[in-house]
Amino acid sequence: MKIANLIVTSVNGGAEQVFLDYTRLFTKLGHEVVPIIKCDAPYADKLSKPYKISNHFGYHDFFAIKKIAKILVNEKIEVVFAHAGRAVVLARKAIAKIRNRKIFLVAINHSYNVKRSIGADIIFSVNKQIFFKTIDAGQPENASFVMHNAVDISDAITDSLPIGLTQKKQIILGVIGRLDRTKGFQHAVRALKNLDEKFILRIAGSGAHEAALRSLVRELKLENRVEFLGWVDKKEFFQAIDIFLFTSDEEPFGLVLLESMKYRKPIIASKVDGPNEILRDGIDALMFADPKKIPELVLRLVNEENLVNQLVVSAFARLQEKFTFKSLENRLAEIVGNSSEDGVS
Repeated sequence: MKIANLIVTSVNGGAEQVFLDYTRLFTKLGHEVVPIIKCDAPYADKLSKPYKISNHFGYHDFFAIKKIAKILVNEKIEVVFAHAGRAVVLARKAIAKIRNRKIFLVAINHSYNVKRSIGADIIFSVNKQIFFKTIDAGQPENASFVMHNAVDISDAITDSLPIGLTQKKQIILGVIGRLDRTKGFQHAVRALKNLDEKFILRIAGSGAHEAALRSLVRELKLENRVEFLGWVDKKEFFQAIDIFLFTSDEEPFGLVLLESMKYRKPIIASKVDGPNEILRDGIDALMFADPKKIPELVLRLVNEENLVNQLVVSAFARLQEKFTFKSLENRLAEIVGNSSEDGVS
């Protein structure tokens, strides 16, 4: 099958990683994949010969629509996978210009703003709540699927050695992601203030909220205990921390949770939709509804060695069962087929 994989964003984040993962997995399934990205996409170097488009006029960009339509015709595309609302709208309008054959549109919802995906031939939603929202908005149930994100575990830490936090003289807490207020990194900084000086916090990532976070660190006089790392290699980041904090106030999924599970780090996570679907409180992680509970949960992990090791082992088993590339590949093959099958099922 000839597949166009389309995204029109200018940042690195979860949706962008999923876009890259889909490109890889469709290729593995034997399909020919044509990536279409925005001209300033920072992930362009991770793709082989992508098409690049400009998008200066949002959802109504005639020039972008015309260029996408031309790509679809010239490449004889059969299915378009469009990631997030703007890509879905542009793809739908481009497909409408091609009247001599059917091109299927698959919309991937990475957020709760589902209205632009309704009416696509198929909708993928990254969690169950988004799936139900598509049904409530009028999408036929047989044309809407939950499609969890996944992670490559080929370089996972497989040793189940004791974590052993109790005797450590320094405990490194870590957060990683786009520095946006909704990610809740301010909760991690405030939690650090309520822990003694053996605890330090490493913040990996960049974004518009960095200045506010740095200001908060100065206000709380934590300059010697908080490190801003910028974007770093994920494996190196996770191997260098002791406890991973997932502090988002809202999150449809949370790929970094899978990374933490993969590298066998104990997790403290907020009780929002993504973590609630990935993790089980007290089994795979410790979870909180109130960020003020973070220091208490950190101390519990440090002081209860049996608990922390049980959480890590259970989280890794859950990752292997539900959230690996193999699981996603099998799910995509069920719905989309492989190169020996015709069309979209």
